[in-house]
Amino acid sequence: MDYAISTRNLTKRYGQETSVDHVDLRVPEGTVYGFLGPNGAGKTTTMKMLLGLIHPTEGEVCLLGKPMDARNRLGLLRKVGSLIESPSYYGHLTARENLEIIRSLRGLPQSAIDEALDAVRLTHETRKRVNQYSLGMKQRLGNAAALMGRPRLLLLD
Repeated sequence: MDYAISTRNLTKRYGQETSVDHVDLRVPEGTVYGFLGPNGAGKTTTMKMLLGLIHPTEGEVCLLGKPMDARNRLGLLRKVGSLIESPSYYGHLTARENLEIIRSLRGLPQSAIDEALDAVRLTHETRKRVNQYSLGMKQRLGNAAALMGRPRLLLLD
């Protein structure tokens, strides 16, 4: 079976505090997986380790069948969309201008912007500056950014 995510003994400690304790995940490709738990249970920390944003104290992460390591990280992240904690954006720019920055950095075609805006139903709000958006619209813009390029794996916190 092909796994979108697999971990073995994934652990993160901050000093004496254990945030994530020997997590073994197997998430098959093509599935939706909900990661539930109370505040402080380690969900966001686990997702940050999956993306290589923080390093595990011990254990291993594989995404899309490949180990998340220094050699594979950038190649893997090109196939992953994510929104961890809260969306980042430039408030003085429009949604389209914000997505253009991402499109340019990721080397995506122009059509990726329209596809993403359409997917989150923000196509009619492209002239308004993002700092004028409601909280829900800002969240949708974050989702649009995560969806750009049609990622094989999508992580939403």
